Amino acid sequence: MSIVILSKVAQKDLKKIPSYILVMFDLWIEIIETDGYQAMQMIRGYRDHSLKGKLQGFRSSSLIKNWRIIYMKNEATNILTVEVLEINNHDY
Repeated sequence: MSIVILSKVAQKDLKKIPSYILVMFDLWIEIIETDGYQAMQMIRGYRDHSLKGKLQGFRSSSLIKNWRIIYMKNEATNILTVEVLEINNHDY
């Protein structure tokens, strides 16, 4: 079982993003909560990867081109918690 939690920053980000990105974000959450975290990682389009530098310890998934989700996973309990820190338009 997996639970997705939104930080306050992520909640603010959701108010600013285009509606089509919001739909893709909702799908990302649905995949994690229903099929599990590993199922989301198997979908190549998300380009899920760990981050380096000042964001070391966090992970990133791409929604579309340069829109990404920065999150941290916690497996301290039997329930996997995925905390979404921010959703942003990332410049590559």
